[in-house]
Amino acid sequence: MDTGPVTDASTAVEAPVDADIDMGGATSSRGDSDIMACLRRSTADVHERVETNLGLADPDIPAGRYRELMISFYRLHAALEPRLDDLFTEFEDPLLDWPGRRKLARLTRDLDTLGVASGALAALPVAAIPPGRDLAFGFGALYVTEGATLGGQLIARGLSTRTDLTGATSYLTPYGDQAGRRWRDLRLVMRRWVGTDRTRADAVVEAAVGTFLAFEAALY
Repeated sequence: MDTGPVTDASTAVEAPVDADIDMGGATSSRGDSDIMACLRRSTADVHERVETNLGLADPDIPAGRYRELMISFYRLHAALEPRLDDLFTEFEDPLLDWPGRRKLARLTRDLDTLGVASGALAALPVAAIPPGRDLAFGFGALYVTEGATLGGQLIARGLSTRTDLTGATSYLTPYGDQAGRRWRDLRLVMRRWVGTDRTRADAVVEAAVGTFLAFEAALY
């Protein structure tokens, strides 16, 4: 990616790099107290574990394994998105654009293409996620789910020749060529909301770690 975090095609759950490109294109290196730097440090271990075990970077991933992973992503988003609806539907900063960040509909379409009917999905248990119900939880969760869209672009590219997965990768590329801009928008909104408030920063980090752990538990 040219503007977002440096990604590794081995995972759809990404962590950003130290240098950020903010609105307007200026690159800056922020201090260790910056919320994005705190998130990178604190989620590095669990992110690496997810990256190591996910397997989506393999262009020859068995279709059955791919389907299982998409079902797991569905269960996670089925748990997360109603809560994020409650938190962000009336959020004041338009750059967040929460409704445009929902992924469940794409997962439903992809899984239908893979032979999993919507009725079967409705019968699945939702994944266990952290209990938070405040904006700090919401931003921590979005750090994980939105970072995933950057790695997803590379994964989808690697799977583009797979005829058995045609029409089943829209979850990986929800924003097309706007993925970098959408990530920058989220970073900016999160930095505005956290500011220099250490209590908010710690709560966002705790929520992000918890969301990564939920992904780890649901995916394997």
